[in-house]
Amino acid sequence: MREVTTRAAAGASASSGVFTRPEKIARIKGVDGGASRVGEALEIRGWARSVRTQKERAFIDLNDGSSISGMQAVVNEGTQAWDVINSGVVTTGAAVSVRGALVASPGGKQAAELLVKELEVIGPADPESYPLQKKRHTLEYLRSIAHLRPRTNTIGAVSRVRNQLAYATHKFFQENGFLYVNTPIVTASDCE
Repeated sequence: MREVTTRAAAGASASSGVFTRPEKIARIKGVDGGASRVGEALEIRGWARSVRTQKERAFIDLNDGSSISGMQAVVNEGTQAWDVINSGVVTTGAAVSVRGALVASPGGKQAAELLVKELEVIGPADPESYPLQKKRHTLEYLRSIAHLRPRTNTIGAVSRVRNQLAYATHKFFQENGFLYVNTPIVTASDCE
């Protein structure tokens, strides 16, 4: 495996077992879907959009909100991560931290996938009551679960566009000598 050259652990090799700090999926994928980073040891934190378990391996569709598409994390039998998967706590919606090596994907849907060696559940999700499933939800329904809306592709994409627009606006005014000031505003609710 080649040398890891990230800011967090420059010089640590993937085979040494040293992992870098968590990275964003969008940054890992870059423009080539992650093919240029194959062989690196990575840590990703996010939530499981779906979990599929087979006889000798499990697949987690992992997303951290940095891109519309997530990253496939593969857990093979005989690893510490396999024991966590078999315990049943990794379900749709669970917040997890996965560590492993990025490998070329044998499937055609992605260029690279994460071969998981370590898996930690940061926050479990009850599969009976977790409201987001792997189907499309109406905007009306999403209004009723405001705290989970950003996990959907629609709201996540809108949030990223809104962020870029706000950034460009602030950057323009800052570069042209304007100051951002929050003035005191009197509203109807202040006078009660």
